[in-house]
Amino acid sequence: MSLGKKVFFLLVTLVILIVYTVSTFSYKTILNNGENQITSFSSEDTMFGEYANLAIGKINELKSSALKTLGLDKEADLANKQPISFELLKDQGVVLMNGIFKDEEQAKSVVDLLNINRNGEYEFEENRVKDVVLLNKLSLLMDSFKEFFADGSKLSIEDGKILLSGELKDSNFKPLLDSIITKSNLDIITDIKEPIKSKIEKIIDSIIKPSVVKVKEVSSESEDKLNKLENIAPVTDVIEPKSKLVQDAQNSINNLTSNNKITFKRRSTNITEESKETVKEIANILLGNSKLTVEVAGHTDSRGRASLNKKISQDRANSVKAILMSLGVNVKQIKAVGYGEDFPIAKDDAKGLSEVNRRVEFIVGEVK
Repeated sequence: MSLGKKVFFLLVTLVILIVYTVSTFSYKTILNNGENQITSFSSEDTMFGEYANLAIGKINELKSSALKTLGLDKEADLANKQPISFELLKDQGVVLMNGIFKDEEQAKSVVDLLNINRNGEYEFEENRVKDVVLLNKLSLLMDSFKEFFADGSKLSIEDGKILLSGELKDSNFKPLLDSIITKSNLDIITDIKEPIKSKIEKIIDSIIKPSVVKVKEVSSESEDKLNKLENIAPVTDVIEPKSKLVQDAQNSINNLTSNNKITFKRRSTNITEESKETVKEIANILLGNSKLTVEVAGHTDSRGRASLNKKISQDRANSVKAILMSLGVNVKQIKAVGYGEDFPIAKDDAKGLSEVNRRVEFIVGEVK
């Protein structure tokens, strides 16, 4: 529309608003005895007489039409908007995004926020809008989607709804994923499958799984005897000496981590590229002998809540475990434990900060 037409419609709109205001204005008059009375026009005594209602209705129609023509009708504009729609696909270890966006700039903002690895096919429609709050919540799931799920898994937004489907790399990821979804406060439709274990894996599980020792009930007389014995000879743990195989592997891993500490990206549970190289060398040690096991132990300093520190340490231990598994190490050889702030190796400062205490340790063992 040309500038002249826009100015003309603005003038028409102004005249319509003035007429409408005059026709519906209420006046205050001073009557006898000093009493105030509100006098307003009705359909019978306005300047339009009995046609007032019809005239006002026509005025409202003209006003609405003029606002739409000028692009000033926000309610009508919002009614025509649709949320962005996209699908994240796990493919060959990276995340690919396809979707419908307003323009390239909007698509790029989503890529940056969700840390997408690779662009897919995009369509552009002018009426697409993004829900920033929803996208920020969705970003909390991205690390889990990248690390926990196998290729072919999908995370998508359709008509403002979030859908998550695919197969987990390890059944141990399921409880942690459920916890993350709950804390993200997102309404998600899920179709998650856990990996099917082979017969051999089930047999290994039954062998490795520690047997449950049944405790016999004892009489009060027996309890008294046990209490006396405890006072005389306190029970001490028996520490079995580690084999040369375990000692050599532990020394090798300690040398690797002392020279190259496992570090993570800022405000993330994903390890840095430099640390990935260290994890690869640790994986080679474990792949060299299937009898070796390792506990990936995550630790934090004491800054913040203890419960949050324990979760962060567990998430980071799980992240390292996931990389070891992706490099071919059998899941039965790895255990990930987050200890939070429970086992410091140095004194934290007044603010609870300590770079030394924020660490990942590898404790080597052996299958008996």
